[in-house]
Amino acid sequence: MNDNPSTRDAIRITEAQDGANQVILHPQDNDLFIRTGRQVIESCRLGISVDLWLEEMDSMQRFVAQWCAGRASKIHSCYCFPRGPQICLFVTPNSESYDFDLADELTELSLTLLRQFNVGTVEVYQVPHGELGRFIDPHSSRHIHGHPIEPSHSVEA
Repeated sequence: MNDNPSTRDAIRITEAQDGANQVILHPQDNDLFIRTGRQVIESCRLGISVDLWLEEMDSMQRFVAQWCAGRASKIHSCYCFPRGPQICLFVTPNSESYDFDLADELTELSLTLLRQFNVGTVEVYQVPHGELGRFIDPHSSRHIHGHPIEPSHSVEA
């Protein structure tokens, strides 16, 4: 058997066809990494390994959790969710209305994240806590800070 891989035998991930599909990476240590095709492509664009990208993501999420904890009087919760090639942070304020001061701080956070972490584009959104489900599925998102959304219990007749 030929041990030299050729491009003919290569596994191809095309953004148009495979961007939303899950890619399973299975290294010899039996860790499993499940990413979308877009995330794998973005990792390559960043010029870093998937492992390093995951470390950067973990560091970024810890940073955001600490940042939010320092503003616990303003922030009810924070979730991280991939949207296409972007990482999106959804921050819900404690107030019932849009918090303009928090919005300014979120802008600064966004710039800090782009400068300090090699994870690609990061978008930060302020959304009302009661409306979070309109933007993301909180149960399939990474809960970073604050009060998680309670699962809804539907009653059948």
